[in-house]
Amino acid sequence: MIRGIERIGITVSDLKQAEHFFTGALDASVLYRIVPPADEEKFIPGKKMAPLNGSPPELKLTGLSMLRLKNGCNVELFQTQPPVTDRTANPGLAGINHFSLYVDDINLAAKKMRDYGADMLEGPSDCFAQEEGAGNQTWFGMTPFGVLIELITLPSNIQYDAEATQQRWIPET
Repeated sequence: MIRGIERIGITVSDLKQAEHFFTGALDASVLYRIVPPADEEKFIPGKKMAPLNGSPPELKLTGLSMLRLKNGCNVELFQTQPPVTDRTANPGLAGINHFSLYVDDINLAAKKMRDYGADMLEGPSDCFAQEEGAGNQTWFGMTPFGVLIELITLPSNIQYDAEATQQRWIPET
């Protein structure tokens, strides 16, 4: 019944900045803008969104764009009024704290993220435990708008627990 993740939604303080990062650093493409930030006539009041997705009624949707990340899920970017305050994600916060992108060249991907304003944390780091293997590495970076992104490459096989009934999904080239 479930096919997989179709998109992730991210609320940011500056839609243009986030689009610039995703298209430049991550080679995403903008598919369409349901709510272009410059078109006030298309802004959506929170009262209309509240019953659909739980938005606070006092919040106005002032930007919404759909992007495609290569051979993976889509990314939906939201901008609101009043604007959100970007907060830095980390694994100690409840809820989704990061997403991971499979890359072939982790150093090149980290350089592109850095070129577009990401703060790359210590890395790349060798994977461990079931993910350990020659060339298997991970590297985290914080975007200018506070989203934590993990880069991962797994050229070597990984180990599965005995009760595993499926293998990990890896995007095709």
